[in-house]
Amino acid sequence: MYNLTEDEKDVLQELMNIAYGNATAVVAEMLDAFATLSIPNITVIPVNELLEQFKSLKNQSYFFSTQAFSGEFSGESAFFIDATSAQNLAKHLEMESSEDLDDAILELTNVLTSTLTTRLAQEMQTQVSFSLPSIEHVPLAEIADVATFKTYSQVIVIDTQLIFQDQKINGEIFILTKGESIQWLKQKLNQILEELF
Repeated sequence: MYNLTEDEKDVLQELMNIAYGNATAVVAEMLDAFATLSIPNITVIPVNELLEQFKSLKNQSYFFSTQAFSGEFSGESAFFIDATSAQNLAKHLEMESSEDLDDAILELTNVLTSTLTTRLAQEMQTQVSFSLPSIEHVPLAEIADVATFKTYSQVIVIDTQLIFQDQKINGEIFILTKGESIQWLKQKLNQILEELF
C-alpha cells in the first residue's frame, strides 16, 4: 500500500493546478463557453473505497468515458458526466441524435484528459502516450462491473469537477493509477521537492 505524504500531495496539487488551468482553457474554447474546474482533491485509496463513494452519488445514470495513458507515469483518466449534464451538452452543441452525443462526450474526454495528462507529464519532465477513449453508459448499481475498476487495486484519485455554469454541464474527472506508477510519482515529487529547497 503506497501513500503520499502531505508534502508530496502539496507538490502534486500544484502540478495539477497548472495542468487543470491549461485543460480548462482548451475545453472552454472547444465548447465556446466559460468553464471552471474545482480545486483537485487528491487521495490514495483502494478501488473498493472509490466504488463505495460512487454509490453515494445522487444521479442514477452516468456516461463514463475512459482513456488509458502509458509511459513512466501510466494509468487511466476517467470522466463522469450525468445524464442531465449530457443532455445539456447536446443542447449546447445542437445535436440531433444520441450517437452524436456519445461522439461529443468522447471528444470532450479526449481533449480534456489528454491535455490534462500531457501537461501534468510535462511538469514532471516525462512523456505519455494515449489509447483511444471509450465510453459506456452505466447505471450506478453496475459501476463495479466496469472493466477499468477491475484493473486497479489501489488508485491515486485526483478528483475535480468541470463546471459550465450557464449551460448546466457538470462532469467529474478521475486519474487512476497504481503500484509502480505511484512509486515513480513519489520519487518524482520528492525530486521536485528537493529542487525547491
